[in-house]
Amino acid sequence: MIKERRVEIDSLRAISIISVIAFHLDKSFFPNGYLGVDLFFVISGFLITRSILNDYKKNNFSFYKFYLRRIRRIFPVLLTVLIIVFFSGYFILLTPDFKKFSLSLLTSLGFISNFYFWITGGYFSINDELKPLLNLWSLSVEEQFYLFFPILLYLIFKFTKKINYFLILIFIISFVSYAINIYFISKGHRDPIFFLFPARVWQFGAGAFFAFLPILNIKAIWLDTCYLLAAISLIFFNFLFKISFLPDATLMTIGTILILLKKNNKKNFCSIIFSFKPLIFIGLISYSLYLWHWPVISLIKYMNIDPINLSHMLIGVTITLLLSVMSWRLIEQPFLYKYSNNRLLGFVCFSYLFLVLFSSATLFSKNIPTRYDKFPNKLAESVGSRFYCNITEYIKFGDTYACLINSKIKKDPNIILFGNSHAHMYGHAFKSYLNSSNQKGIIVALNSCLPFIDKNISIHCLNKARSYFSSIINTQKLEHVLIGLTWYAEEFVDEKGNLYKDTNFEIRKKSLNLIINELKKNNKKVYLIGPIETPNENIASNLSREIIFKNKQNYNLSRSSVNFNRTYSSVVDYYDKKLKKNFFKPHKILCSMEKCFFADKDGAFFSDTNHLSYYGSMKMKNLFNNIGE
Repeated sequence: MIKERRVEIDSLRAISIISVIAFHLDKSFFPNGYLGVDLFFVISGFLITRSILNDYKKNNFSFYKFYLRRIRRIFPVLLTVLIIVFFSGYFILLTPDFKKFSLSLLTSLGFISNFYFWITGGYFSINDELKPLLNLWSLSVEEQFYLFFPILLYLIFKFTKKINYFLILIFIISFVSYAINIYFISKGHRDPIFFLFPARVWQFGAGAFFAFLPILNIKAIWLDTCYLLAAISLIFFNFLFKISFLPDATLMTIGTILILLKKNNKKNFCSIIFSFKPLIFIGLISYSLYLWHWPVISLIKYMNIDPINLSHMLIGVTITLLLSVMSWRLIEQPFLYKYSNNRLLGFVCFSYLFLVLFSSATLFSKNIPTRYDKFPNKLAESVGSRFYCNITEYIKFGDTYACLINSKIKKDPNIILFGNSHAHMYGHAFKSYLNSSNQKGIIVALNSCLPFIDKNISIHCLNKARSYFSSIINTQKLEHVLIGLTWYAEEFVDEKGNLYKDTNFEIRKKSLNLIINELKKNNKKVYLIGPIETPNENIASNLSREIIFKNKQNYNLSRSSVNFNRTYSSVVDYYDKKLKKNFFKPHKILCSMEKCFFADKDGAFFSDTNHLSYYGSMKMKNLFNNIGE
């Protein structure tokens, strides 16, 4: 069976998994290594389509056989990994983190974890690195493809035998998916196109489209060599560089297709790469490697707290290789080629039942037995608890989107929270205020951009802020505008790209005053949220784990208020006089005369280094009481 495999595909898989592992060990090693997943998507689209086509040509296709093969290929190793990681997580993870892990496990079993990880965070932050099943988002995307694509092919072949119709359809679908990517990139929203299946269809579609074409057999060695060099160059160039305005893996997808379309010529010196036996073997065990590497690396990072060093990396890679080889030989291969259907389905059903029952029990249990103290668990509850808009609450706002709060209230929204993530972090308190006052409100999604319309942190952000600002001005029913922003010093650019450094808040004040005055001219009541002292260290995540794994007993949950006063007193005094009661001072809630606090015995006020947690935000629930007075 192995002899009949296309070695170049196994080598591509090896390149893919090596790049992904290198990226996950340390992003600085291979900053674009995560693109290796894109290789898998293209290869999957190509191979699955070829397999189905071969069955159709033999008049031997059945959904039962297709999905049974997928179950044999995917489920045994996956379920084995999940069971072992579940028990490992129980003994390693703090209770709040173990509950989040259990929910991610359930979504992984349902192959919807890509939605879960998109909604609850992202992929590239420090906190995301501590999610042991984060890598399974891509498997969910693959399974969604396996679910829908055979049905599409079946319908095509049922109603027409003309392949051209299918090729046209798959081209249109792939083109639309690619266009969706470009649209979201232009709007600065990369998380949806990273996680969601519609934005990944073009990669599967590219593989599927070219699977209908015959395999090239280039007999001229020089031409074959040039062809392969071009294909390999596109892949490795994409690993090193990305074209900002195109989907990240565009060049890599083209290069992969070129390799998949050509028969391997052993006389070509480039083919020596694809015939390298260690590389082929890594390709053979790539699925097990992909499943194992992230939980191993993630749990090592979880226990280590500090950035992992070379010895930890070597330990992680060694454990991953051992587990992968064992699962490939003892689980993957026997279930693929040896064990009966009854044995396969029995194992799958039992494992599913076990994982669903125990994960559900973890989620719904209030008192999970734990060897950890109450306090670090309380701190850990704040991790990832900053405000997130429910996917169903996003509404069209101008030419972009915003989060609608209290959508069930029939009247139009009359209040908006406008700004970057440091406005967004007050979402829990803002929502509480709206609920108590029976109002409907909007929270904008400026992400890392500031609300300024004359200067901003980038030209893209400047255009984005202007778009939102214009929508606010033109929405007459919005009477009250709350502005929140990052207050610490940053560099700004104007629309011409000229750089400005704000060291004394003068540029920031000028930009703020411009939007405040413009809003007032348009009969808006303006409120400004002032600065707070931030810990600049991840107390919720780091300190909770340091107490457990490093036996840290001497720690400080506060900082002298001298630092805050030295940094922000001038700007606080300025807007206190300018806006009076319409200037909200959250530092008064988190700071005393002597200290600014970042946590107490009941939890951390910050979900990460600088954003309020749910617990911290809810301490601000009375901050907005003066609105409308």
